[in-house]
Amino acid sequence: MKFIQLISIFSILFSGCNSSKNVSENKTNSNFDIKFIDYLFKDYSGSKPSASIIVIKNGEIEFAKSYGYADLENKILATPKTNYRIASVTKQFTALAIMILVNQNKLSYETKLTDIFPEFPKYGNDITIKHILTHRSGLVKYNRFIEKNRTEQMLDKDVLNGLLKTDSTYFYPNTKYAYSNTGYAVLAQVIEKISGMSFAKFMEKEIFQPLNMTNSRVLEIDKEIKNRAYGYMVKGTTITAKDQSMTSAIQGDGGVYSSVLDYYKWDKVLYSDKLISQTELDNAFYNYDENGKSNENGYGYGWIVNYDKGVKILQHGGSSTGFGSHVIRVPSENISVAIFTNRNKRGQELPNRAKALISHFTDGKFRMPFEIVLEKEIDQNGITDAIDLYNKIKTDTLNYAVSKGALFNFGISYINANKKNDALQLFSVLESDYPDYFGGYYGTAVIYQQEKKIEKAIEYFEKTIEHCTENEKWASEHSQKMINELSE
Repeated sequence: MKFIQLISIFSILFSGCNSSKNVSENKTNSNFDIKFIDYLFKDYSGSKPSASIIVIKNGEIEFAKSYGYADLENKILATPKTNYRIASVTKQFTALAIMILVNQNKLSYETKLTDIFPEFPKYGNDITIKHILTHRSGLVKYNRFIEKNRTEQMLDKDVLNGLLKTDSTYFYPNTKYAYSNTGYAVLAQVIEKISGMSFAKFMEKEIFQPLNMTNSRVLEIDKEIKNRAYGYMVKGTTITAKDQSMTSAIQGDGGVYSSVLDYYKWDKVLYSDKLISQTELDNAFYNYDENGKSNENGYGYGWIVNYDKGVKILQHGGSSTGFGSHVIRVPSENISVAIFTNRNKRGQELPNRAKALISHFTDGKFRMPFEIVLEKEIDQNGITDAIDLYNKIKTDTLNYAVSKGALFNFGISYINANKKNDALQLFSVLESDYPDYFGGYYGTAVIYQQEKKIEKAIEYFEKTIEHCTENEKWASEHSQKMINELSE
């Protein structure tokens, strides 16, 4: 399919969408389709929790807009200056703080945990700063340190203290990758120990102030955050104010609050020598495995690293109680997208919308997530027409990236939206196209379980177990648990 044909599809699909009234900081001379963008964020328009988005191209703000409310109770609309908890997008800031200390010769990537914390258990002799940055440390999850009757929020120091009482890791360091919030909480404690400042103070002094990120700060208990968005949990039509949990006060893995306009300032420094040299900064943007730096998909220093037809794409998502975020950079195109929201994150919704904006603002150089087009077709013409469209575009690898995992997540999103009939038909397609993949069977089983069709649920949970691989062990374990419960 040629790009001109793709544009024609979007002109049809997105005609008639109502434009949001909450426009701010929007360039009016750019060539973009506001109806398309408004459709992407339709679930944030009106009296709902908000989304703020920014598209940065060639060092300039190409597009910025906010939808919905930063504070529903006080009727405060979101703007591009609204400060959101960016959750795990924080990790790129924590990682750069470590890189700054390395640049100041106060730390090395090969420094071991026991070099910094002599009281650390023996297994810390084998864990380096680089292992922690790249999620190859094997450190145990900090949730296990939450006492049953605990009422105070956990802090980064509590994570470290919990590790001091632990005698082992999940695996020997640097033998595998396992995403670790624990590791980044430990990095915050490393920064405090090496710098002699609190993590929040170090971030302010070394990053936020030099970049004039006047809106950004690290969450500290009982300290005000200006222009703050308050978090909400949304389930169906029910909206509940909730933006803190037992682990929300941990700083190093997800404690930064920022706005999309401040993120613009952050993005600019990633192309400069302002904080550290480009040569040193470039180390953050590669995967690291047991053999060191590689040009493979994986994880760098606070960034997920992917390649699309040879083009490097850097991204990271964040999810915390009442907040969701996603950022993408394509350095070769000098384009970035950031999306910050104050509602619970829903599957691949934000990554797909960020990718859709990248595709839209590069005139189709990057593939449009097929879920975006199917979602609109379902909304407009129903699931039958959407499946017909899916069968047409699934082989169009030039313009769409269709995968079994993406189709599975898309189906799950419809279960979560309580659109079970649509979900059931999507899982039927998944079973047909990928009969050896667990996803279609698992999604169908969940729907039958919710509808209390016990025999059918057990049948499909059994099929799930039959088709799970070692990497999908979570699904087989959950399926067995459900079989046991449903069989009682």
